[in-house]
Amino acid sequence: MAIGKPMMDSVPEAREDVKVLVGQQQREFTLNRRLLCETSTFFRDNIEAVSSPTDDSHEDDEEAMMWLPAESPEMFELFVLWLYRPRSFSALVDSIIPKLTRERDLASYAGSSKLQGLRWNLARLHVFASVIDLPALQDVAMDAIQDLYLRCDLDVSPRFIAYLYQECDATHALRLRKWAVAMLGWSLNGADHDAALFERLFHVYPALAEDYRIHLAKMAQSKADVRIKNPQLRLPMNKLRSGERFFGFRLCSFHSHRASVGEGSCPHLLKYGPLSPAAPSPRSVTGMILEEEFGSVSGSDVEDTEGILSPVGEMRSHDISFLDLS
Repeated sequence: MAIGKPMMDSVPEAREDVKVLVGQQQREFTLNRRLLCETSTFFRDNIEAVSSPTDDSHEDDEEAMMWLPAESPEMFELFVLWLYRPRSFSALVDSIIPKLTRERDLASYAGSSKLQGLRWNLARLHVFASVIDLPALQDVAMDAIQDLYLRCDLDVSPRFIAYLYQECDATHALRLRKWAVAMLGWSLNGADHDAALFERLFHVYPALAEDYRIHLAKMAQSKADVRIKNPQLRLPMNKLRSGERFFGFRLCSFHSHRASVGEGSCPHLLKYGPLSPAAPSPRSVTGMILEEEFGSVSGSDVEDTEGILSPVGEMRSHDISFLDLS
């Protein structure tokens, strides 16, 4: 029997799901096997490896399980949301930012902690998407990071830079590094920052120093003023008028497909339609998301998963959730 292929009529209910344990504490996620396997070869290969039965007499009783010990459960929660609701992901993340910003501005430690957690886990989601070879998810996470930093007026921190250049593989963090370096160029040249602190980072991480040098050279070559070209600002197209390009970056500047697109349309917009604030979504999308969180599912959005309901709402019972809209 082929594991990972839907056999809804003949396979017991337990065989339709797979348990994914995430983090050292092994937080459990029960996900639809078919959806997970069809989304990424990473999951298909690993689920088949751990769930191939060795004893035919117990074949129907065993439930596939895999463990991702190095990943963050909160990051994986975001992954699950994207897995089940790819069209709605960006709008949902965007909808929770005002609440987190208000809590932070009220000097709430919990609010600040949630906001920090969201930006860290969006970065981890971007890297994880590269590891499991999901470029579309990489790009959606990148867009969400840019929007979060813009709306909350955030700066890249030395800790964040160290994470990218010390803990992340250069290939997996390539585009996130490019964006962080552009943020450094914009911040260090346009505002009063502790330049000495970042100089020490340049010394510790030669790759960072080289990336920064290349970025400044490219900005000078294109006659862009690094002090006003804001990497948080995603302009809603790739073909820009001369005045626009001095203040922000093209829609796909930090996307996985940037080189192949040129000044053409973003392939995600062609496939899914508007996904994020750079290209405003219809008002109805936010409504669908809220309905999904509270138990009602919009028919048009279910087409993504052929009627498979998302378990995201069930995660609200955990102590920490970055999807909680209450």
